[in-house]
Amino acid sequence: MATAAPAYPVTLEIDYPDRQLRWKTLIRLLLVIPLFIFSYLLGSGIVLAVWAAILVRGRIPRWVFDFQVAYNRWQVRVGSYFLLLTDQYPTFEGEYPIRYEVQYPERLSRWKLVIWKFITSIPHFIVLAFLTLTLLAVVPLTWFAVLIGGRFPRGLHLYVAGIFRWSARVQAYFFSLTDEFPPFSLAADAGPGGRDSYVISSILGVLATGGVIAGIVVLAIIAGGEKVVQVSYADLLAGEVRPADTRITVDSVTVELIGATDPADDLVSFLAPKPGYRFVLLELTIENGRRRDLPIRESDFRLKDEDGDGHDAYLVLVGGRIPRVDLVEHGSADADLIFELPNEVDPTELRYNSGFGFSKTIVYEFQ
Repeated sequence: MATAAPAYPVTLEIDYPDRQLRWKTLIRLLLVIPLFIFSYLLGSGIVLAVWAAILVRGRIPRWVFDFQVAYNRWQVRVGSYFLLLTDQYPTFEGEYPIRYEVQYPERLSRWKLVIWKFITSIPHFIVLAFLTLTLLAVVPLTWFAVLIGGRFPRGLHLYVAGIFRWSARVQAYFFSLTDEFPPFSLAADAGPGGRDSYVISSILGVLATGGVIAGIVVLAIIAGGEKVVQVSYADLLAGEVRPADTRITVDSVTVELIGATDPADDLVSFLAPKPGYRFVLLELTIENGRRRDLPIRESDFRLKDEDGDGHDAYLVLVGGRIPRVDLVEHGSADADLIFELPNEVDPTELRYNSGFGFSKTIVYEFQ
């Protein structure tokens, strides 16, 4: 005799409501806002505890598992209420027309945790994204249907409930409440995803992840890099370098190297360098041409000496203030950079990066 396929260990059953109250449908958004706020506050940190337990022990303590499932159940009830699948206000416990259950797994795979499950879930995420877009058309239609006729069309109810069920299975898989690969199905009685769908999803997920990584690398190569200006260090110390000769503009940020003092111990008499070291002062003007504030930090600047050693800024003053300083859009400020260098070496390179991401680095090479 043929045996029935095993059911997926995550189940979501949603009863069809024959009638719904129109007035609850009319103000549903107002009723659900406090529920979303409470759900967000309640869920902070639960998933990290689950992942940590699996990583250390290879299993989830039963009480942690039960708490995570109870939280997911609450989320499902809130989401179903918001999507008009029921007009019964969500309860924390007791009988409710939406039933969410997860079978407790005795053991869970450590190596599949987070990264691998994310990769294999990518095809699910893509399909669910398209299905979720359809809800932008379906849910307003059902809202009017319930508001006018007091009834959620049964076919649409099955469709929305199916999407919600699929999403709940993928969420439980990704959060490692189960290692069973979810099926590509809206049906309530669907079993775990087959080996073929798992293999295909793994390949597609790896290819998609590799494509994203390759795209990031290409963007970094195209948008990143350096913009270099060569400056005579002797002329800079003598005040014989024109600011126009040192002007560099990168990503709407313009920098001019306007002067240098070496040694600068007398100018910063309130500080004392280490024995065998001296202070070097470099003066910049920074103009922010971006349409947003430009954060300037001490870590944005680095000086390299003739031995090849790099030096972080000892002190940075931007407009007389210690960073972090946020230079307003279309604003400008003078920046005094103080570095501590060994007495026997000269600086050969000043580097400034005006932000994170793919910003080019401004480099002054001293000749």
